[in-house]
Parts: sequence; structure tokens; C-alpha cells
Amino acid sequence: MKREITILTFILFFTAQIQAQEENVKTVNFPRLRLGIEAGWHFLSGAIDKPVQIRENQSYYYDYDYDYYCGFVSNDKNSNGFYFGIKPEYMFHKRLAVAVGLRFSFNKIRLNSDRDYFLWKISEDEINTNCVKIKDIIQSYYYIGIPVEIRFFPREKDHFVRQYFIGGMAFNFLAASTKEVSFQNSKMEKYTSDVLSQIEKPGKFQYSLYAGVGLKIGKMSHPFGNIEFLFPVIAYGGPYKPSAFGFGIRTILQIPVFHRHQLTYKVK
Repeated sequence: MKREITILTFILFFTAQIQAQEENVKTVNFPRLRLGIEAGWHFLSGAIDKPVQIRENQSYYYDYDYDYYCGFVSNDKNSNGFYFGIKPEYMFHKRLAVAVGLRFSFNKIRLNSDRDYFLWKISEDEINTNCVKIKDIIQSYYYIGIPVEIRFFPREKDHFVRQYFIGGMAFNFLAASTKEVSFQNSKMEKYTSDVLSQIEKPGKFQYSLYAGVGLKIGKMSHPFGNIEFLFPVIAYGGPYKPSAFGFGIRTILQIPVFHRHQLTYKVK
């Protein structure tokens, strides 16, 4: 009799353990493929090749006499960039996703003096050098790029708010560029074409590397959003020689598409 009771107790205990494990496992459906619509901003700082036509003084060594001393144009320049794009993303694993897309980006760099103007050489001969007084020169760059990214989710369960890490790179090709010049005196505007023709064209290729952290807000089985902070962002080529360093932020709207896949995870 004792033997039968022991066997029955063991069977009941084993059955309870199986039921407990089954209760701790949950299966949900989620789309492996989704379409991302992104918009972002980044700040970059780096060294540029300053045009040889610039004539300047280290103005902080002198008294502030705007009529006599021109200003100083720094080789280190900052730029703000904006971009938007479409980026399909595929979920290879419960925690791993890969995205490849198409991006349009815009960057702007300003050359200006620490004083009222700087001098720009128009022409020269053995006797005379002809210069104009310039307040600033603005160069804008428009790129079409291909971003490639990997996202890793430390937590397996699809919580409404879910943190992840991101790493990626973007290959950018110059689509167009514009140049604007502002003179210290409006009478000098007749030299606009002369100044703009002396500014070198930017490189046609640029690529960037970046990493960061993000938050997924919403369930993967429905449209959801992402907020990301990128640091560092390192750009090579374009107006910077050889590179620029900075940070960025962006948002992404993720829309599930095509078939769904079963995701099984343990409930803790």
C-alpha cells in the first residue's frame, strides 16, 4: 500500500510540474517583417579644408576695428543634418532585427568670421590683390543614402516599452549641393559668381558609423514607434577632412507587413 501511495504521489508531483511549466510559457503571433518610416537629426563637428582665397587676421590679437581688420575663420566647423527615409526591417530572432533602407539627408556648413567680415581674394597680379568683404558663405549638401542597421533586444518578452541597442552604418551619395554668399556691402554682390566659382565642389561619397540606444513603444503585433539616441556618430568624407564626430536623435514609425510568425517565450 505504501508503495502505491509513493508512486501516486510522484505522478501527481510530476504532472503538477508539467502544468506549471506550461503555464509559464506563452505563445503570441508577431510579424517578422515591418516597414519603418524614419526622421532624424544629427550634430557633427570636424575639420574642413578652408578655401585658399580667404584672407584673414587673428583678430583677437588686435583692437576691435571692423573697418581695418578682417576676422578669423576657423578650420573647425559644426553642421546640423536632417534626414528622413523608408527602412524595411526583418526580425531574424526574438531579440535580433536587421534593417536596410533608403534615406534622404541634408547638411549645412557656414563659413563666417569672428568679426564683422573676412576678406576673399578675387584676383591678383604682380602689383595688386583684389578682395571683397564677406559676412558668411553657406554650403548645403543633399545626399541619397543606404542605411544598414542591427537592433538587439536584451529582454525576450515583448513588453509595451522595450529597450534595445542599435549599431549601423550609412553609405551616402551626393545628389546636389548649393552655395550662398553674403557680402558686407551690397555693392559687392556683383562679385557673387566670381566667389562661388572659386569654391570647390564637395566629395560625391560619404559614409557614417553610429551606435546608440532606443525604446520601442507599443506591441510588435500592431504599428508602434521607436525613439533613439545615437552616440557616437562618426562621418567620413563630404565636407569634412578626414572625419567628423557628433550625436543624433531620431524617431521611427514601424508598420507590420506580410505574414505573422509565432513567438514563444517564458513568463517570468
